[in-house]
Amino acid sequence: MKKKLPQGFKEFLIKGFSFGGLFILIQLITMGFVAKTTLPGNLKLFAMDDLAEAVFFVMVLFIGLNRDSILRIKSYSVLTKTRLFSFVSVVLGLVVYFFYKKFLLNNLVLVAEHIYFFTVIEYSLLFIVLFFLIVSVFGFKFCRDFFREHKFGIGYSFLGVISVYFLEREFQDLWVYLSSFVGHSVVYLLNFVGQSSIYYLKGLPVIVFNNFNVGVAKTCSGIDSILLFSGLYLGILAWDWKLLDKKKVFFMYFVGVVGAFAVNIFRIFLLILIGYYVSMEFAVHTFHTNASSILFIIYFAIFWKFLYKWMKK
Repeated sequence: MKKKLPQGFKEFLIKGFSFGGLFILIQLITMGFVAKTTLPGNLKLFAMDDLAEAVFFVMVLFIGLNRDSILRIKSYSVLTKTRLFSFVSVVLGLVVYFFYKKFLLNNLVLVAEHIYFFTVIEYSLLFIVLFFLIVSVFGFKFCRDFFREHKFGIGYSFLGVISVYFLEREFQDLWVYLSSFVGHSVVYLLNFVGQSSIYYLKGLPVIVFNNFNVGVAKTCSGIDSILLFSGLYLGILAWDWKLLDKKKVFFMYFVGVVGAFAVNIFRIFLLILIGYYVSMEFAVHTFHTNASSILFIIYFAIFWKFLYKWMKK
């Protein structure tokens, strides 16, 4: 007989998935504004995708290491007025954020001279939007109590995000070696549905599919998938460390990494097909940003579903 999940933890999971769905929906709605307000690369102090992955990496570890307290989470109701106020704040926050990004684009020289100042404001606006989105789903009382109980862990997690982000950036220097393999693998798959080839532009593999060109840069090299898998794998280990066979866990990590790399190749394959047959804007912005996480979560769920019992002692 399976042990039932505590009601509070069950609600926490449901709200967590709801938050993820809303986060993706907002990206879908705002992808046009994002495309029109993207700053030049030299004016970006942080790579948003890499920062999001660092947050995900540390968040999963945090949940795994705090298993007992997470399972004891109480049931919280969220007042309608709280949801409404938070929703309006999210909308207004996004409006202010995109007007601010438009201001930055119209004043690039000024931004370059005071880049740290303007970057702090940009990320502060994003943090405010994210905070109210969290409150709209989980409620203010939950956020307050969670912070009080885990304030030190959250502080350490913040430092962890910074550390993981810079380690990730260093690790990404290996992308040149992986991108070529990814490029040739994708070309092999594309040749089943059309004409495809590959050439190199200053060391960057560029895939050509029916006159549609896509470069295989750092974010497409598979390194991000390996890091995502490693983060979630370590988080699960922290959650169920006492129940797992350590030798099997060590062996299956490398099997899982190979699978995660294969999922990335499939992601680039889909991205090119969507960009050619559906919408290049949708493929490059929304699909490129979210597909890695979504496909990876599906892959990891299947991986863990079939191998978890075998890895137990």
